[in-house]
Amino acid sequence: MGRRSLRRFIVALLALVILVVACAPARPAPAVQSKGSNELDAIVAGARREGELSLAWTPGFLDAPGELDRHIDLFNKAYKLNLRVKFTPARTASENAARLLEEVRPGEASFTDVFLGTEAQITTLARGASLSSEMWTAWAPNIGNLKLLAPGGTAVQIQTRIPGITYNSQRLTGGDIPRSLNDLLGARFRGRVATTPDVSTLDRLASPDVWAPDRALSFIRRLAPQIGGVIQCGEEGRIMNGEFDALVYDCGSARAAQLKAEGALIGWSVPSDAAFLRYLYMGVPTRAAHPNAAKLWVNYMLGRQAQDLMFQHQFADHHLLPGSRSFGEVDRATKAGVKFYELTVESLQAEEARGFKSTAPEIQTLLLRGLPPVRR
Repeated sequence: MGRRSLRRFIVALLALVILVVACAPARPAPAVQSKGSNELDAIVAGARREGELSLAWTPGFLDAPGELDRHIDLFNKAYKLNLRVKFTPARTASENAARLLEEVRPGEASFTDVFLGTEAQITTLARGASLSSEMWTAWAPNIGNLKLLAPGGTAVQIQTRIPGITYNSQRLTGGDIPRSLNDLLGARFRGRVATTPDVSTLDRLASPDVWAPDRALSFIRRLAPQIGGVIQCGEEGRIMNGEFDALVYDCGSARAAQLKAEGALIGWSVPSDAAFLRYLYMGVPTRAAHPNAAKLWVNYMLGRQAQDLMFQHQFADHHLLPGSRSFGEVDRATKAGVKFYELTVESLQAEEARGFKSTAPEIQTLLLRGLPPVRR
């Protein structure tokens, strides 16, 4: 074969090889597991080794008949686990936070693997380094909205609550319905209004971003004669039976919706002069006995299945999550001109950074002083 023929042969062979490669079916690219899914897999494996999860919080959350059992079943299925989940009713969120802060002995596990509370308790626990700082968005598929996170990843918002005024809808109708805090100062409400033992939300009126201390304390002094006793969340029957006409601030619109769905003669309104959005947070204590299972539980609670089940029983979910059922309530109120103040860990920490000191102790003294001990 001459040199020219050899050259032609080589060129033809190369062309044939190129044609074969081009026509061959493409190989699928090797699966690349993201860093987030690797971390999630590691957390799931850690939870499987832990074998259980201990939960404890104030009664009134996830405690409708069969509700928690359904959550536990969905939680285990979500991660292909079979963890033993134990729930123990605990005291108020403030008392639970204080208990967590006291658990400082080396090697002592916290009384719960997941802490449930509002911005007030989360801020206190974060200050005491009692909650783990977690990079949730790096691995948790249900936690992608940064607005849901407390600073430093110490907790995650899992539910929106709108505190307002719960009232007896038999005794209060038409123009007598309190639609603002100022309405409660009328003569007919003297001694007929209840509040909560920790004056929850009323203390936030003194925030520099809401009414500021002078205006808030002036209002509280006028409200004091109207307060006839205190009511815990879950004791709204005392409104229905006529012991009190109204509760301010209450445990949220969702609680009133629950009672109305059960046929209770109860009403609810958002105060037009001081409307708030409050959030329930979940965080993992630094001394949690089962931290991996706890992280998975928090991520599970932000999933659509858990949020829908929560709304089914509690008429509440997080209004910023896709598919939220409670978004409409917030949206309608906003379009009607209601200005909401958001109560978050960030807002509370910002106030502290500016040197603002809570007036809650003074407000408690003004409102609860002189009440019969048996009713307090």
